[in-house]
Amino acid sequence: MKHFFDSDLCAFNARRVSADAAIVDEFLPVAADPEGSGLDAVTPGWNSDIQWLSATTPERFALFEDAFRRLGVPELVSDVIDVDRQVRLYCGSLVVRSRCAEPYFHCDWRKSNNQAFTFLTPVSGAHEQFGLLYYDAQGAVRHYPYRRGEGILFGDWFSHATAPGQSDGPVALLCFEFGSDRMADWPEVYHQMKGRARLLRRADGEFVTTEAGLAPHHY
Repeated sequence: MKHFFDSDLCAFNARRVSADAAIVDEFLPVAADPEGSGLDAVTPGWNSDIQWLSATTPERFALFEDAFRRLGVPELVSDVIDVDRQVRLYCGSLVVRSRCAEPYFHCDWRKSNNQAFTFLTPVSGAHEQFGLLYYDAQGAVRHYPYRRGEGILFGDWFSHATAPGQSDGPVALLCFEFGSDRMADWPEVYHQMKGRARLLRRADGEFVTTEAGLAPHHY
């Protein structure tokens, strides 16, 4: 696995990156009316009212795919990831919450050999109310404040959580989960992603829908 280290974050397999605010702002209408924008909600709980809002059709998925490419997210991991042709977007979503009672530390990716990543950047709301808590390389808990025009991306074993807080209205983050286009990597990716969204794009580019206890359906 190609580990990498960010000295500002003092963390392995995570880095701060720039994010064109004008492109991110295109999601403001979506964040204001996710249901009308054709997004589907998955609610994990996690001591908060957090929701993952993602596309229900390939056509709506294209909204996230277009921004993913124009923001240059694939190039941000070109030095660590191995692909055959291109970095693949597995899922784009808005992560929305208005309250968090206590942190729920977790890793998005385990045993993926840094072949899969998460990218987060603020879209709307008082994002300063909900920063990102994470464990640094020394095992200490640190706070990363979301900033307009900046994102954070992370891969394997980056343990993180929403900082406790509350806001008058929902706070939305743009989220991309992406990685290798090699089907050899897909089983582990799918295992870790299947509960996060009902529409995913496989490593080979095919769309699949997933429900707990149901077999995937191929478009």
